[in-house]
Amino acid sequence: MFGFGEHEDHANVQQVTCTCGTNMSYQGAHGLRMGGLTGMLGAGAAFLGGQMATDGEEAFEKKLEVDIYVCPQCQDVRLKYRKGL
Repeated sequence: MFGFGEHEDHANVQQVTCTCGTNMSYQGAHGLRMGGLTGMLGAGAAFLGGQMATDGEEAFEKKLEVDIYVCPQCQDVRLKYRKGL
């Protein structure tokens, strides 16, 4: 679920109105990867390179699943939290 492609899960679709007053278009559930290094190999390389995070959790990616809505009128993008971190 934490990839970057579209996912066909429309069970929790909400009607979202943009600040311009237009109904936003649901683009699906997407996964976002944030911060940190990628896996044990990245953490090991950072440790050897002297860049080990002060908090061990910071050394690894954090993953967040969101629903994405786009306004067809003004191109505003809205992310709604589903799960993760």
